[in-house]
Amino acid sequence: MPVMYKSAANPLAATMALSHVLNFARAIAALLVLFFHVRSTLVVPYDSLVARNWLSSAFFMITAFGHDAVIVFFVLSGYLVGGAVLRVDMRSPRDIGEYWLDRSIRIGPVLIAATALSATLQQFAPNLGCCDTPQTIVGNALGFQNFLVRPLCNNLPLWSISNEVVYYFAFPVMVAIFSRVFSVWLVIACAGVALIFVLSFKFAALDDTNVVLDFPFWLIGAALWSVPAGFPRLRWPALVMLAGALVFGRLEFGKEHFWLRDLLLAVSFSYVLITFLDRALPQSGIRSVLAEHLTDWSRRFADLSFSLYVTHYPLIRLYMHFLDATHRPTRHTAITWLVLLEFACLSAACIIVASGFSALFERPRRLFKKVLVGRLLVPLPAKPDDTGR
Repeated sequence: MPVMYKSAANPLAATMALSHVLNFARAIAALLVLFFHVRSTLVVPYDSLVARNWLSSAFFMITAFGHDAVIVFFVLSGYLVGGAVLRVDMRSPRDIGEYWLDRSIRIGPVLIAATALSATLQQFAPNLGCCDTPQTIVGNALGFQNFLVRPLCNNLPLWSISNEVVYYFAFPVMVAIFSRVFSVWLVIACAGVALIFVLSFKFAALDDTNVVLDFPFWLIGAALWSVPAGFPRLRWPALVMLAGALVFGRLEFGKEHFWLRDLLLAVSFSYVLITFLDRALPQSGIRSVLAEHLTDWSRRFADLSFSLYVTHYPLIRLYMHFLDATHRPTRHTAITWLVLLEFACLSAACIIVASGFSALFERPRRLFKKVLVGRLLVPLPAKPDDTGR
C-alpha cells in the first residue's frame, strides 16, 4: 500500500507554507496559459516579426510558457488529487464513492458549463470555420476528448482536462492493485484503463498532449506524499534546476525531445515543492507582512484558475471573429505599446468573465454536493475538498 508523507503538521493547512505555494503556482500557471494564448493569437511568431527589439524580446519571453504551465498543473493535480486517493480506504465502498462524488462535483459542472459556453460561442463566429458535431460536444462535456473525440475547435485547452479525468480514474486503480484489493470491479476498471490507453495511442497524436505520455508527470506529483522526512531540501539549487528546465525547453533540442523536456520540468518543479514541506509561514517581520498579502492574492486567483483555464480560449476566438468582421489584420507583425494595451485588455476581459463563471459553477460545489447527496439519499459526511483541482 502506498505510504503518505509523514509530517508533523498537515502540509495543506493554512499555516503551512506549502499550501500557499500551491495556490501561488496555480495562479501563475493559469496566467501563463492565458498570456500564451492571447499573444499567439494576436501576434505572429517571433521569427515573423518585422522588427525585433528589447520590448518584443521581453514580451515573447514572458508569454512563452503556456505548455510549461500545463505540466505544472499536472504535478499539482497529482499531489493534491493523488493525496486524496491515498487517503481512501480501497476496501470501503463508502470511501470510494465519496472520492468519485468529490471529483465529479469538482470537475463536472465546470467542464459541462465550459463546453456549453464554447458550443454557444461557435454560433457567433461561423466564418472562423469552427463548428463541432453534437457527438464531439457531448464527448467533451463527458471528458472524452483527446482519446475518443477531439477537443472543441474553439476550446483546444480542454485536452488537458480529459487527461486529468483519466488520471483520476487510473490512479485509484493502481492503488487498489498495490493494496491487493482484488474484485470483479477492479478487473473491469483495469480493462477500462487499458482501453483508454489503447485509444489514446490509436486516435490521438503521440505528442506532448498524449494521455499516456503525460501520466508520469501526474504520478510525480502523487509521489511527493512518499518523500522521506530526511530528504535534502536545498531551495536555491532547486530553483536553479527549475530555471534550467525552463531554459532547456526553449532550446531546439528540448523542443525536439518534448517528453524529456517535460520530465525535467516536472522533476525540478516537484523538487521546489519538496523544499517547502513542513515549513510554516513567517510569523513576524516584513516577511510576515509580505507573505500575508501574497497568500491572500494567490488564494483568490487560484480559486478561479480552473474557470479561467476552461473559458479563456473561446473568448479569444470570439474576439478574433469580431476583428475579422471589421476587416482588420488579425495578427500584429510588430510589438508596440498599443499592442500591449490590446493584450492587457483582452487578458483582463478573460479574467473578468472567468470570475463570474467561477462564481456560478465552481464556488458552489459544496452546495452541488449537498443537493446531489440529498437526491441520491446517500448519507455521506460533509468534508472539505482540499484538493483544489
